[in-house]
Amino acid sequence: MKRRFKVVIDGEEFDVEVEVEEGSSDLEVLLQALKTGVVRSVSMEPTVSGIEGAINAPITGKVVEIKVGLGEKVEQGDTVAILEAMKTRIEVRANKRGIVRELFVKEGTVVKQGEPLLVIA
Repeated sequence: MKRRFKVVIDGEEFDVEVEVEEGSSDLEVLLQALKTGVVRSVSMEPTVSGIEGAINAPITGKVVEIKVGLGEKVEQGDTVAILEAMKTRIEVRANKRGIVRELFVKEGTVVKQGEPLLVIA
């Protein structure tokens, strides 16, 4: 079962979806997700960059890892980057299959929500 939470990071409010086991309390689930420092999926729609095929930053944060390279094939759901905000890491996943055609960021880059990270065509 999935539960939705509103989380405020650096003054910005985000809707976060966490998969939980039946019978777990909301507070227990949210605290565990934040404690581990990894949120597996973020169920919000970032601002669209206007670039066709772009994967945009779902949050404002620092790019801590780029998991793909130019020309690399990716499948829908593959992790393409990891962002960090307030010591919480967020996996950014490909929304379609294709080939990485452009990289707009590198590790250590600070991005704002909605900024393009890469293009898959």
